[in-house]
Amino acid sequence: MKKILLTLAVGICFTSFAADTTRYVVLMSGKPAGKHLVWSDAANHLSYFFEYNDRGRGPRLSVNIAYDDQGFITDRQVRGVDYYKAPVEESFSLVNGQAAWKNHIENEQRVVNGKVLYAALNGAPGEVELALMALSKLPNQEGEVVPAGKARAVHVRNHVSKVFGFPLELQLYAFTGSGGPPEYVWFTPKKKFFASIGGWMSVVLEGNEKIVDDLKKAQDKVEQEYLVSQAKKFTEKQSTPVVFKNVNVFDSKTAKVHANQSVVVVNGKVTEVGKQGKVTEPAGARVIDGTGKTLLPGLWDNHAHYNASTGLYHLAGGVTNIKDMANSLDLPEVKAKVDADLLLGPDISVMSGFIDFAGPYAGPTGKIVSTLEEGLDAVNFYADKRYQQIKLYSSIPPDWVKPLAERAHQRGMKVCGHVPSFMTAERAVKDGYDQIIHLNMIMLNFLGDTLDTRSMLRFIRVAERARNINLASDEVKRFMRLLKERNIVVDPTAAIFESMFTNEPGKLAHGYEGTIDMFPAAFRRSFYYGGLPTMKGHVGEYRESFENMVKMLRLLHENGITMVPGTDDFPGFTLHRELELYVQAGMTPAQVLQAATYTSAQVAGLSNELGSVEAGKKANLILVDGDPVSDIRKIRRVELTMKNGNVYNPRAMYESYGFGFWK
Repeated sequence: MKKILLTLAVGICFTSFAADTTRYVVLMSGKPAGKHLVWSDAANHLSYFFEYNDRGRGPRLSVNIAYDDQGFITDRQVRGVDYYKAPVEESFSLVNGQAAWKNHIENEQRVVNGKVLYAALNGAPGEVELALMALSKLPNQEGEVVPAGKARAVHVRNHVSKVFGFPLELQLYAFTGSGGPPEYVWFTPKKKFFASIGGWMSVVLEGNEKIVDDLKKAQDKVEQEYLVSQAKKFTEKQSTPVVFKNVNVFDSKTAKVHANQSVVVVNGKVTEVGKQGKVTEPAGARVIDGTGKTLLPGLWDNHAHYNASTGLYHLAGGVTNIKDMANSLDLPEVKAKVDADLLLGPDISVMSGFIDFAGPYAGPTGKIVSTLEEGLDAVNFYADKRYQQIKLYSSIPPDWVKPLAERAHQRGMKVCGHVPSFMTAERAVKDGYDQIIHLNMIMLNFLGDTLDTRSMLRFIRVAERARNINLASDEVKRFMRLLKERNIVVDPTAAIFESMFTNEPGKLAHGYEGTIDMFPAAFRRSFYYGGLPTMKGHVGEYRESFENMVKMLRLLHENGITMVPGTDDFPGFTLHRELELYVQAGMTPAQVLQAATYTSAQVAGLSNELGSVEAGKKANLILVDGDPVSDIRKIRRVELTMKNGNVYNPRAMYESYGFGFWK
C-alpha cells in the first residue's frame, strides 16, 4: 500500500495556463515522463496540474487551492484521474473552525481547535510548499492533520548545486508524522518547492534536470545516515550464545511441529536442536523462553523489490530472506550493505536482472534494450554481476524469449518474468521460462495470445473474464502437465489480485480486519481506497474472477506444481495475507509454512544453509506467539526475528515508524 505525503495540503483539466506558470518535469529513470505546473491567478490562490505516464498508468490531476496568509488551506478542489485512471473528485474546506472533506471514500466534517492541515487522498507534489509554509508558523513546526495524525517539517541541510556554472542554493527538508521513514523534499531559500527526488521517479523545476543526480547524491547521504543509525539501533548483535527454551519447533522438511524443544544458536548458526532437558545450554547464554510460542525458519518473500527504507517492515513481519525481482543497477552494492548490517532488511538471497524492450510501456528500471543483441549483452551484464536470474518484462518481443533464455541458462541463471504481450504462458515455458510470476499471467494463458498486456489490460481482462475459464477443461489439464514436466515454479502474488478485484471504495480491504489498528492514520485510508476503477458496476463478476483464481491456486497445488509465496506489495503484511489465501485455496497451514520456508530455500538453491531449523544452518529464525500451524493467522504475531544470529524486536521497530503492535 502506498501513501503520498507530498500531497499533504494545508470534471476539468486545464488547457491553458497563466503566463507566470512555474513548470516542473517528471522524470522516470532519468527520462521525461510527465509534467507538473503551478500558477496563481489571484492573491492567496494557487492552481496545480500534474500528470505522468508509467507504462500506461499515471494520474492526471487539476488542483485549485485558496489559503490564508499563513499558508493554511481554506478551500481545495481536485478533479481528474488517479494512477489507475479512476475518476478523482475531492474537496476540502476549513471555515470558522469547521473542517469538511469529501472524496470517493469519505464524506466527513469536524469541528477543529485552531488551524489544521489536510492530508490529501490525491494531489500534486508542489502542494507540499503550502504545508511547509503552514508548519513554519507552528511550535516545533508540527501541526494537526485531518482526517487524523500530525505532520512535522525539519530543515535537514543546505546544499549548493552548479547550474550552467553558477551556484544554486537549495534546502532539504524532512517531513514526518504520517508513519514510516522521513520523506525528503527540496526547496529554494525562499521556501519554494524545487524538487522531489526518488529512486524511480523525480519531479524537478524545469531546466534543472541535469542536477537531479547531484541532488540525489546529497539526499542519499542524508537518508543513509538515518538508515545506518536505524540499523545500528535495532540490530542486536549477540556476543553470547542464544537458547530458545521450551519452544515448539516447526520442522519445515516434514511440515510437522516438535513440542518442548531447545534450540541453540552460536555465532549466527544453529548448533543444536533437541528435546527440552536433553540439550546443554552453553555457559552465559541468553535464554529466551518459548513457552506457548512456535519457532520457525524465517519467512521468504519471493517477489520483493528491496528498498532500504522499507527493510524494517520485512524483518518486523518475520521475513528474513527475499528474492529481489527487479531493482536499480546498484543492487549488488546495496546487498553488500545489508549483509554488513549497515542497512536493515532481509537477506537479498536472489537478485533478478530486469530486461525490457524500449517503448512507451517499458519497465521503470534495469536494462531497457532496443535490439536482441542488446538483450543478450544485458544477460551477460547480469551474469557478470553474479545475479541468479533474469526477469523479462511485458514488452519483450515473443521471438526474443528463447535466445535470451538460452543465454541465461548458458550463464547459469534462471529465467522468470511477465509473459510478454501477444504470447501465452505455455509458449513462454516451452521457450525457456523457469518460473511464472503473478497468477494473472497463468489466467491469461487461457484468454488467447492476442492481448496487449503491456498496459492495464493484463489486469482488467483477467478481472472481466477469468471467471469464465473452465478449470476442468483439457486445455487447463494439458497446461498443468506441462508445468509439472518442466518443473516450473509459480509465484502467484495472489493478494494483489484480491486487492484489485475485490476491494470496494470505502470498505476495508480484505484480510486486514485484525490488523488495521496497527497502521498509522495516514496509512489506514489506503486500505479503503478500493480496487480497479473498472470494477464499478461489475463487482460481482470481478469477485467471481478472483474466486476462480483461488481455485486455480488449489489446482496448481493438487497437481504438484511448486508454488512459492511472494507479494510485490507492502512488505510483511501482504505476505501474511498471501499465506492466508493459500490456506483458503485448500493447502494446510503446515504446507503453506513449508512453502514459505524450506521450499523457497530449495527453489533458490540454498536449502543446504537456509529454510529449516537444524544444526549447521544459518540462524534465520522467527518466534511466533501461538501456533500458526493450527491457525495460519497467527503468523502475523511475530514476537522476535533473528537474521544471521542478530536479534530484532518487531514491536520496537514498528513503533519507530508510528505503527502499533498486534494484540
